[in-house]
Amino acid sequence: MSDFHLIVGLGNPGREYADTRHNVGFRVVDELARRHGLAFGKPERKSLLASGVILGKKVILAKPQTYMNLSGEAVRALVDFYKIELPRLLVISDDLDIPLGTLRLRKAGGAGGQGGLKSIIQHLGSQDFNRLRFGIGRPPGRMDPKDYVLQTFRGDDAILAAEVVSRAAQAVEAWLTDGIELAMSRYNGGVDETPKPRGSVKRQTGGESMTMELPDEVRALLDGEGRVTRWPSKRAVQLLVLDYLAARIEAGRHYTENEINALLNRWHTFGDPALLRRELFELGKLNRAKDGSTYWATPNTYLL
Repeated sequence: MSDFHLIVGLGNPGREYADTRHNVGFRVVDELARRHGLAFGKPERKSLLASGVILGKKVILAKPQTYMNLSGEAVRALVDFYKIELPRLLVISDDLDIPLGTLRLRKAGGAGGQGGLKSIIQHLGSQDFNRLRFGIGRPPGRMDPKDYVLQTFRGDDAILAAEVVSRAAQAVEAWLTDGIELAMSRYNGGVDETPKPRGSVKRQTGGESMTMELPDEVRALLDGEGRVTRWPSKRAVQLLVLDYLAARIEAGRHYTENEINALLNRWHTFGDPALLRRELFELGKLNRAKDGSTYWATPNTYLL
């Protein structure tokens, strides 16, 4: 297999899309190229590519030219040609459900409604690749998200977006040199946040326990018994709460619907386990038999 790391920024080709919210992935790989003296050449395998060395690691930077919702065609072509192992792949995309100014590095997971990630998962046949989600926030009022993501950043948002592009490039550098776990601990959060001491929660994994970071946003929602006391309003914190609940599902064990609902009810006090079960399923943290008879945790998809 190749010793290259493949870093893919998602976006749409064409000057008219250059500064839109949907193209933050392009902006981050452009910033990495600028910092390390790399240059993008002519289209190759449905992408613009820049290759070289970043902090001692051989890298390929890619900007797919297929348009966002067909990004998987380009990524699959690059993975196959350069023989990239999925742990050496990092995809950078925009995310409507994360506030502007916030980054989320993850080792794996579902598409979360992002068309480019959905296409990549379909073409790779796997969710097990690193991704860096760049929050762009929700559209105002009743604006269609499709229109919102194709708007440019303006005013203070433009200034903040530029700051996040720089922080995102630093996060990618940390991923290259220190690995995904340390990069997550250092860069998940807002641009004005500094690393803070965090608690942890242990999840059983077939006889051994795995310690997972517990963000401060979740700790603030817990009562003395470790139950989540309310369903937060912000989507970014909701995702962290879902991580916390998913960590309570024992790996390797199958649950009935009633059992999974009972388990979820045990760790929160705000009701509606069906909502949480559906959320976990859609995020790829929970799987089920086709007939719905049993549920089980999906390995390697927790965000924490």
